[in-house]
Order: sequence, then structure tokens, then C-alpha cells
Amino acid sequence: AKELWDRVEDAEEQGIHRWNIMLDPGIGFAKDGHGNLSLLKHGGGKLRELLCDASMLWGPSRKRFIGRITGEENAEERDFGTIGACIAAICGGDGGGTKS
Repeated sequence: AKELWDRVEDAEEQGIHRWNIMLDPGIGFAKDGHGNLSLLKHGGGKLRELLCDASMLWGPSRKRFIGRITGEENAEERDFGTIGACIAAICGGDGGGTKS
């Protein structure tokens, strides 16, 4: 969260208003399976609180961790897993929104 907050502060110092900033917590990057699941389950609410209600954009689309959970090796067949990850992010406290 510290790294994201630093980027928010940098952007604001450059004159970008908070309402024009959307943060991507980097689901699937530099995290193990447990870390990704924990981020989906709890991250939205905790990150949002730490980052003063900044808008969050989750991008779990067809990622490898979804394949490991579902057993689906073919990324093109991971849409249902992606839908589940999006729902988990929303239920974990995030207001929703994905990039696909």
C-alpha cells in the first residue's frame, strides 16, 4: 500500500486530482497464490482504507493464479474463474471495476 500511496502523492503534486486517479493493486504480480487470494478477500477494503478511498481497478483477467485454482491450463478458458475473482474483489470491500 505504501508504494501505491507514494504514487498517489506524486500524482497530486503534479496537479492531478484524486478523483482522476485509479489504482491497480497488481493482482497476480509478485504474489504467490495465497497472496492473490488474500488480496481478493481482504485487499479491497483494507487498501481502500489505507489509500483514503482511492478508486481501485482490479485486473485478474485469465491470470495464471486463476488457472492454478481452477485447474484450467488454457488461459482462454478461464473466464468463469475471472468472474469469480471479480466477485471476490467486490465482496472483499472494493466497489468493483475490472480491466479485461
